[in-house]
Amino acid sequence: MSVVPHNLLPVAATANGIFAGLGLTLSAVTVPALRAAGYPPGAWAVTYNNGHYIGIGSIFISSAAHFYTYYLTKNQRSLYCGILSFISFPFTLLFMMPTNDRLLTINRNPTIADPKEVVQLVEKWNKLQMFRTVTGTLAFVLTIFY
Repeated sequence: MSVVPHNLLPVAATANGIFAGLGLTLSAVTVPALRAAGYPPGAWAVTYNNGHYIGIGSIFISSAAHFYTYYLTKNQRSLYCGILSFISFPFTLLFMMPTNDRLLTINRNPTIADPKEVVQLVEKWNKLQMFRTVTGTLAFVLTIFY
């Protein structure tokens, strides 16, 4: 086995850990705070605008580290971790972006905000986010127990 993959595992684990922590924080802290505050679209938008850079960066860093390790070693666990890490990106584009876009539109144009719609959108976003939280956490756990 090459020395390079061992150096990439801490990179992959760190990026997976950041993504898993972000997902767990969103689900366990941010969404309950949004519920308590009455679902203000502006608060969700701040979370989204600040968090998506962390999420995208950690997805691509961890995926690249896992896939490169797989390329060098053919270790199946690296392949699985890479898939679990990367899957959140297309999932977000396909399933979460319509909800994200609608919440951002409501935030930019508060006059169109229907409180019931905002509640439904944030709760839908939270359910979709749980998929990302689970896959990110699984990738992290599999990486740690490499």
